[in-house]
Amino acid sequence: MSHCINLRRSAILTEIVTRFLTAAVAPKGDIKLTALADFLDECREQVAAKRALFDAFTKEDEA
Repeated sequence: MSHCINLRRSAILTEIVTRFLTAAVAPKGDIKLTALADFLDECREQVAAKRALFDAFTKEDEA
């Protein structure tokens, strides 16, 4: 995933934890409640967009 979104694994984990903790203490109706879901959706979209590249690297040669 880090190759797809151009962040190191530690940066991804930091982003997830920070957004989770921010949402946990945010009052109901605050936009911060959706920040984690938004980040994960972005990650999912970027991984899906670059899936073909990784499939090409892992595809076994047909001989």
